[in-house]
Amino acid sequence: RRVLEKYSNRERNRVRDFIHKVARVIAEAFKGYVHGFEDLNKEKMFKKSRTHNRNVAKSDWKTIIGLMSYKSRVRLLSPYNSTKKCSSGMVNAPKGALYECRSCGLKIDRQLNACVNLYLQVEGLSPSPKLFVGLVGGGVGLP
Repeated sequence: RRVLEKYSNRERNRVRDFIHKVARVIAEAFKGYVHGFEDLNKEKMFKKSRTHNRNVAKSDWKTIIGLMSYKSRVRLLSPYNSTKKCSSGMVNAPKGALYECRSCGLKIDRQLNACVNLYLQVEGLSPSPKLFVGLVGGGVGLP
């Protein structure tokens, strides 16, 4: 029992140290910027899968946010529809790894689409095709 406690404490300390280092690197690299994080609620993420539940329980989102908040400015963002809403327009799309907008024809990875949407939330901008091309680059993800 003591051995298990010893090694679980060691793992916890290593994870905490790693999170501190990552937060410091991000804060130093992007001084003066507002860092946006999704305001995620773990309780709503638990499913019937034991493996998924354990992975969600082990995650340290709030720790990262807490460490970043004393190193730089942090803003919590609503995760509502961040992966479903088109970052080039305002249309929602069904689930899938690849986001395909029915209105503008945008085909992009769902996670990249969510990142662009969260960035727009931090900056207080509304989605537009010209802004999207400027953010993502010369036509990346466009048909």
